[in-house]
Amino acid sequence: MERRKRKKHSYTISLAASFLIVAAAWGAGILQKGDRGIALYFPKSIDEVYAVSDHTGEAEEPDLRAEEAGGPQEETEAAGPSGPEAGDTTAPEGAQGAQEPVPEAGEAPEPAMYEADTSYFDDALFIGDSRTVGLSEYGDLGNAEVLADSGMNVYKIFDKEFDTASGEKKLLETILSERQFGKIYVMLGINELGYDPDQTVARYEALVEKLEEAQPEAKLFLQANLHITAKKSETSPVYTNENIDRFNQAVEQMTDGRNRFYLDVNELFDDENGNLSETYTMDNAHVLGKYYADWVAWILQHAR
Repeated sequence: MERRKRKKHSYTISLAASFLIVAAAWGAGILQKGDRGIALYFPKSIDEVYAVSDHTGEAEEPDLRAEEAGGPQEETEAAGPSGPEAGDTTAPEGAQGAQEPVPEAGEAPEPAMYEADTSYFDDALFIGDSRTVGLSEYGDLGNAEVLADSGMNVYKIFDKEFDTASGEKKLLETILSERQFGKIYVMLGINELGYDPDQTVARYEALVEKLEEAQPEAKLFLQANLHITAKKSETSPVYTNENIDRFNQAVEQMTDGRNRFYLDVNELFDDENGNLSETYTMDNAHVLGKYYADWVAWILQHAR
């Protein structure tokens, strides 16, 4: 008799404990009601855990790009705010397997960035000043056509006869009319800092529009001007990194991420204060010859 009472009492306790476990599971969201009745639910990721517990707060993420570059950077339209916004479909730059931005109706999707080899330059045209001369002489641009000259600027780009791959001297307009390119790289602006900045930006944009008119199928890569060292920047009222950044920002605003792309190699050569590191230069304005190969490799890592 006594044994029967103890067994019944134990059964009652077990039943009550089962009800408590079920209630707790239901409240935590682990037990959910679906089309096939009540079932256990185990979240697959931390995002699902937040969704199950109805977590609505957002953790502020550090700007890793700024830390890697050695200093804070202004947020751009492409980068967006540091925290993911609800419903945002734009993937962080460099994210593996991330969702591509959803284009507007009738709009071409943004080309994905990838790493290429030097054959990528087979249909490429490089236009620039002494920095582009360095890329051609010390880096490997493969079969690219290079129209560059020390001291070149947007005010005389159409007046200069360049040495071409064929051995002939030709004007830029002639080259554009004779051959179709798949991609065009432009780096100009450092030699123009002594001119009126608004006029220089207007001339640069006119060059870009003329390139698009002559080469409608080509992707345009507008390259940021390389910074100079802090030593050089502090000793000139004209050639300063502040002025270089101001012009670079104007160039970046001309890009759209679909046909015009902005490339800023300063992340490769800057020191922690956003100046050209003295490690990479002897004249405070150009990188040493051995580093142009790194520059070319960086360009190939940003192929589109």
